[in-house]
Amino acid sequence: MAAIMTEFDDPRCGLGPSALSSSPPTIPTVDISGFRAEPRTAAEAAASARVVEQVRDACLNTGFFSLVGHGVPRSLQDRAMAAAERLFALPLDDKMDLVHPTLKNRGYEVLGGQTLQRGFKPDLKEGYYLGKHMDMSDPRVKKHPRLMGPNLFPSALHEDDFKRPVEEYYDAVLALSLTVFKILAKGLPYGDDIFDDFVSDDPVCIMRMLHYPPQTSRDPRQLGAGAHTDFGAVTLLYQTAPGLQVKNPRERGSWILVPPNPDAYVVNIGDMLNAWTEGAYRSTVHRVLNLGSTHRYSIPFFFDGNADCPLTPFGSRNSRDIDAEAVETASQHLLRRLDESYKVPSRI
Repeated sequence: MAAIMTEFDDPRCGLGPSALSSSPPTIPTVDISGFRAEPRTAAEAAASARVVEQVRDACLNTGFFSLVGHGVPRSLQDRAMAAAERLFALPLDDKMDLVHPTLKNRGYEVLGGQTLQRGFKPDLKEGYYLGKHMDMSDPRVKKHPRLMGPNLFPSALHEDDFKRPVEEYYDAVLALSLTVFKILAKGLPYGDDIFDDFVSDDPVCIMRMLHYPPQTSRDPRQLGAGAHTDFGAVTLLYQTAPGLQVKNPRERGSWILVPPNPDAYVVNIGDMLNAWTEGAYRSTVHRVLNLGSTHRYSIPFFFDGNADCPLTPFGSRNSRDIDAEAVETASQHLLRRLDESYKVPSRI
């Protein structure tokens, strides 16, 4: 889930080497194993506190960090990535059977179906959306029919080759996301329960499987994914190929290259958490370029939260100056951004 950027957000948003830092920095790496373990000694408690501080620093400075020590088995990651490759290798007719007429966050999305950067060509990627499976008769689905609903699985693939590994992987990353929110809560001065409402009642969490075909065009308006910010709260990305670039907050016009690390998740702050912290936690612009002859696959997990949760800034929740009716809920925010990203005109 991502917010729209215009071509004027970065006047040097080209593909040439001048757009990249001559000595590119890296995003910080945080090992959260010290937090995941139940501390029994003072040393273990100190290790847990260091994780909280490192994550807080990353949120304040880059909005991105590489998360290791997460506990998700490599074998499960491999099975999920293999499932993605099988899906995108299917004939187009089989994939089109997974296009839902109304649900935009379930099933298949065609190549070029989204345009994340205004003034640019449609993104050179195809995708598959998955969330928590809910029947259409569920009251929450009736209330939020575009954000919740049943999953769509390819009939051309055996359950062991797609459905089962994908659902198992989704559950594992959802659990990891909840751990990340516990870490985030401890780094904020609002109490350990600050995210309790947001992560409750089967929160909207969308996992996307993405395929970026080889990009041979050098047209500067053609990107795998245009420059954008994610508009949920937190994203956890698993990637096995290069191509992700993060806008350097300290050097105008430069980008931080984020190489794949099979032991890590790339975690970034989205627009919701940026709004809640009144800009303190960065929702940083990023993009994908898959230049060359290889196929790129990635699996981002977007934690968009309880659809009815208001996006009132944390520091203003007890203020009488806040107009509650003017504050967007998570669902209103998500639907507005979805509509923007699928209606952006591009100059071809």
